[in-house]
Amino acid sequence: MTEKRTSGNKESCWIRYRLDLRGIKLEDVAKKANRTISLVSKVINGERQSEKVEVALAELLGYSSWKNLWADAFINAERRAV
Repeated sequence: MTEKRTSGNKESCWIRYRLDLRGIKLEDVAKKANRTISLVSKVINGERQSEKVEVALAELLGYSSWKNLWADAFINAERRAV
């Protein structure tokens, strides 16, 4: 089950940064989740929820769950902002 969250621009940017570091495109996430690129973007931005996209993002970035990925994004985005 997906967890409702409030998206912060910093967290979304951090997730996109991590994808870029690994050479992973939104298209790659969309293919893995069998969803659209638009939906992947909306999930990253916190505008929509999709368990399949969240699982794909977590797996591609080496996390055991979306919750762990989002927590790491929150912590690291805050560190970078300071």
